[in-house]
Amino acid sequence: MATERSTSKNSFKQSNSSIEGSKWEMYTQTLIDKGAVSGFGVYSNPNFHKWTATPGFCARPEQLSVIVSGFEDELPLRIEGICINDTTFTFTRMGLNRRVMVGRNAACGSGCVLYLCQTCLLVATCEALQSSMCFSTMEKLGDFLLTRNF
Repeated sequence: MATERSTSKNSFKQSNSSIEGSKWEMYTQTLIDKGAVSGFGVYSNPNFHKWTATPGFCARPEQLSVIVSGFEDELPLRIEGICINDTTFTFTRMGLNRRVMVGRNAACGSGCVLYLCQTCLLVATCEALQSSMCFSTMEKLGDFLLTRNF
């Protein structure tokens, strides 16, 4: 009987987490459909487990670790750049609250916006024409997640 309850609890946890994953996937697709981002991912902090990402979007844990460290000390990112999805962006600015970071690829005008929450890191890339929409969308999403203790 105890084994049956334990199994039942584990099944609930697994199905609950897949529902959450499915919600992230729907939201991620909405960002693409609205033209707010060209690539997007949400990664847990500090272990950088992928919660969701658009197809083909890849941010490696070692890249994310450097980025998260850059929220405390941005100098290495100013020197080396922000590397996401095999593209290096020039660090352009840090938000006053030290939660939002922005980078730009001078060659093509594309950009990236990163938002550091308590338990996750939002990573978005965008084309030049999407930059203001990408920034405002990531800022709103990050602020929302912070209010929900993410």
